[in-house]
Amino acid sequence: MPNGRSSLRRLSRWLVWNLWPNQRLRWTREGLFYFLFWLGLLLTGLVQQINLILLVAGLAAGPMVGSIFASAAMLRKLGIARRVPPYAFSGEALTIDYTLDNDRRWSAALALILNDDMVPVDRVVSGPSNVAIEGFFPRIAGRSRGRVRWQGVAPRRGKYRFRTLELVTRSPFGLLERRVSIGDTAQLTVYPEIGHLARRWQQIHREASETRRGARHDLSTQQQEYHGLRDYRPGDSPRWIHWRTSARLGQPMVKEFEQQHEQDLAILIDPWLPRTKVSVEMREALEDAIKFAATVCFETCRHPGRRMLLGWCGSNPGVRQGPASVKLLHELLDQLATLRPSPEASLSALLDIVPPSTLRESFLIVVSTRPLNLLEEAEKSTRLSPASLRGLLGRVTLIDASKGDLANLIQFGKSSRPTRTLRGDEEAEATPPPVDLAETTLRPESDHVEAALNGREVNR
Repeated sequence: MPNGRSSLRRLSRWLVWNLWPNQRLRWTREGLFYFLFWLGLLLTGLVQQINLILLVAGLAAGPMVGSIFASAAMLRKLGIARRVPPYAFSGEALTIDYTLDNDRRWSAALALILNDDMVPVDRVVSGPSNVAIEGFFPRIAGRSRGRVRWQGVAPRRGKYRFRTLELVTRSPFGLLERRVSIGDTAQLTVYPEIGHLARRWQQIHREASETRRGARHDLSTQQQEYHGLRDYRPGDSPRWIHWRTSARLGQPMVKEFEQQHEQDLAILIDPWLPRTKVSVEMREALEDAIKFAATVCFETCRHPGRRMLLGWCGSNPGVRQGPASVKLLHELLDQLATLRPSPEASLSALLDIVPPSTLRESFLIVVSTRPLNLLEEAEKSTRLSPASLRGLLGRVTLIDASKGDLANLIQFGKSSRPTRTLRGDEEAEATPPPVDLAETTLRPESDHVEAALNGREVNR
């Protein structure tokens, strides 16, 4: 007999799993109160031997039994799909579309609740990063489709994955709640927040370019881009005098131009944090340094014709470089999105792997979260000779995020954040194929049009 009971138990589990795969059934609060009331009626009728109470208890059991089968029928022949963007910028708008297909011929899908969960793949930033997503489908008629759009704010930088996608129904009486879960392998990369580079940064960059050239050259307008007005300096071309402004101010004013083909740029990040006793200020300094590097990469890659290099210190230092382009920008932002702090960061080890041409010709920016002695770090490098060391130190700009050096170089917040429109992004209008709820995995939409960040407009 024990073997027969265990076999019957396994058979019943197999039947339930095949009838309602990936589903969970639980009492709601109202249903629990209803069940206790029904149990009281049943016990009273049995103890007192009152047939009328037993009859009422039998009738009261109907809604509970009906809820079990009606809720299962409500989730039959439904298909759901999720549409996730390939990337997002931290702190900016994030939009996710959900599409529900009702393949039943006559019956409608009523009051379906959507629950989704986005969690970090590898936590690189401290603090809460989980994102709970909820949606509601009020009514989807038979042979029709409904869509819900969730809009929120993108979380902190990093890579995220969607763990489960659940549809919840309490039909028809609200006594029982049935959930169907679909596994998911979709991922979302959240790039660091992009700020607004201040004029001080433009001045530093322009002074470094002029120092490298040694003197200002009178270039043609095809090679330059209008920047603003400034006071006349000896050696400026008279052709660039803005006569109307000069007459109004009573002193000569000339047009200021920026070269389109400027000096190559290399930004080196020292993401150092101690092993223990890491304060909130230290973590904020690290995040500010990464945001600054991401903003510089974004602004540089928007102007083709230059070369960009990003290097990072750590136990395994590395570099990424190439001509300024959309593809390179994605690679740099992806690296910054997953950059982790390291107590073993060494600038000298990073200088050993930076290409010699970059050390000789590029404008170098070193962003650190601690005070650094560039001379000592450069002397530790096995690649730099004394002659190249002197030339390198004259072209390096050191930024210490722990001392607030970034305050005058970049601004954050809604008032200073540039408005970016993805002019090159074409949102696919076709709805992704729905997923039958009997399947155990969700087929995420994989064909997204690559974002053409080079076409973004910045409204300052």
